[in-house]
Amino acid sequence: MNNGSTFCKKIQSIIKLSFTPFSIFSPLPIFCITLFFISSKFYEISLNEIYLLSLGIIITLISSGASNFWNHTNDIEEDTHNKKETFLTNGTISPNEAVIISMVLYSISLIFILYASFLLNRPIYLFFIVWAIITWWYSDNLFLKKITGIRLKTHYMGEIITYCIAYPAYTMSIWLIFSDSLIIGLVLSMVFLCFGIAAVLLKDLKDIKGDREAGLKTFGVIFLPSKLVRSSCIFIIFYFFIIIFASTNSIFEITTLLVIIPFIYLIKNTYLPLHYKNWNIGIGDGNSIKAMIFSTYSSLIILGFVNFI
Repeated sequence: MNNGSTFCKKIQSIIKLSFTPFSIFSPLPIFCITLFFISSKFYEISLNEIYLLSLGIIITLISSGASNFWNHTNDIEEDTHNKKETFLTNGTISPNEAVIISMVLYSISLIFILYASFLLNRPIYLFFIVWAIITWWYSDNLFLKKITGIRLKTHYMGEIITYCIAYPAYTMSIWLIFSDSLIIGLVLSMVFLCFGIAAVLLKDLKDIKGDREAGLKTFGVIFLPSKLVRSSCIFIIFYFFIIIFASTNSIFEITTLLVIIPFIYLIKNTYLPLHYKNWNIGIGDGNSIKAMIFSTYSSLIILGFVNFI
């Protein structure tokens, strides 16, 4: 009975760490569903397309879970130092078990990708392998770091290189499950590249103290919060510009121009208030940051929905 309880606890731990942090990839596969909606029309939906959507969601959840879990596996030392309790730092899952689980998750997602590649006769696996290599290297503190002496995650240049490669590669690998349109795939890759860079600029703000004590050179340690928020906002503006440009050039449906609504919301509630303050971020500016996040997520919903109906 005790063994069964321990096993169940480990499974729950694996699931929780795989879905942490919350993102557009998991636990709600907003990213995958948005791409599917852009590739399909409601009135033309078929069982085959539903099957491909299911396949895409499975791949997205497992692959993003693999990346998250591998990242947690390599952060045990930092998390322990920062007194951050996880199922890895409290011993629920041992470091050796964590490495094996990470490898299994990456392998399972690759098997699904190879299946999709041969099923659809598209080079999906090429983009996915690029994503898998760069995300593994980004977090790796156990294997590649000993060979190269570099852990991409510990330096802001490594972070930006990773995100510039990972987001377009991952976007193309999931997009090709639903469509063979390279033009739309490339545009979406640029859209989510801007999204990804905006995200990485803000990602380290909550860990500045711990990263500084650990001697890391992340964005949060090297640059002022005001500069990071401003740069992140600018990349979100680029994100909107690409969507608007694609909408006016028949790449997306013209109704996608509805994203102008969350774009105006971004300008009114984030860009202008912080610009007038010269981007001096204070305690009361949390609503401005939330407005930027809300405008981006709502635009994703619009982007998918108006292209689907």
